[in-house]
Amino acid sequence: LLDIFEFFVKYKNYSYLHCEWATLEQLEKDKRIHQKIKRFKAKHAQMRHFFQEDEEPFNPDYVEVDRILDVSHSVDKDNGEPVIYYLVKWCSLPYEDATWELKEDVDEGKVKEFSRIHNRQPCLKRTPRPPASSWKKLEETREYKNGNILREYQLEGVNWLLFNWYNRQNCILADEMGLGKTIQSIALLSEVYTAGIQGPFLVIAPLSTITNWEREFCTWTQMNAIVYHGSLASRQMIQQYEMYCKDDKVICCWFFISCW
Repeated sequence: LLDIFEFFVKYKNYSYLHCEWATLEQLEKDKRIHQKIKRFKAKHAQMRHFFQEDEEPFNPDYVEVDRILDVSHSVDKDNGEPVIYYLVKWCSLPYEDATWELKEDVDEGKVKEFSRIHNRQPCLKRTPRPPASSWKKLEETREYKNGNILREYQLEGVNWLLFNWYNRQNCILADEMGLGKTIQSIALLSEVYTAGIQGPFLVIAPLSTITNWEREFCTWTQMNAIVYHGSLASRQMIQQYEMYCKDDKVICCWFFISCW
């Protein structure tokens, strides 16, 4: 019997969705494969003391669709059938690692979300801020996405924020930690959006809180929140696919979340 070693391979320019087991013979098309295997074995020998053999070879998030950035229509060269590809940003991976995937390999829910954002009618005219006289106190909380509602003290905070916004006064919401300052701020921006000011808005937050901001926007609203953070390549992709003009339509996010 011959011992045949197989390696679990992630190919360059392909997503983790296409990782597969391959023999050395199959991999020898890459002229540097022996160097790569040598480095892998050295790294594996160092790390095996820290990880169990049955652990996942990579983060399962890497095969979960985070966002769809673009769509491309093509034709199969063999049968002439139409083929649709989506440019996918994967969870827990930067924009620069986005890959083109067949429609069949992409979550249908994410496709619908992309279509909703992509096909919305842009607002090309700047809407002026409403006068202070049009401010009305919210007597009860709205029902936000997923059935979320504000607590009584949070509603009071949102009313105070709205009052200052209508009256063009700067303010600081200084509640103690854990009382929902993020949610109140998101509710404020949701009310501003409802008043006709459709953004884009800029949220600048500490790097450690950005994930929470993004999650709360998704949990509480239907608004399109973009995290503008990462390497130069990732930021260039965000500029190209998340905020741009196409076919005389302004395709722009409603919220930028950046860090200091």
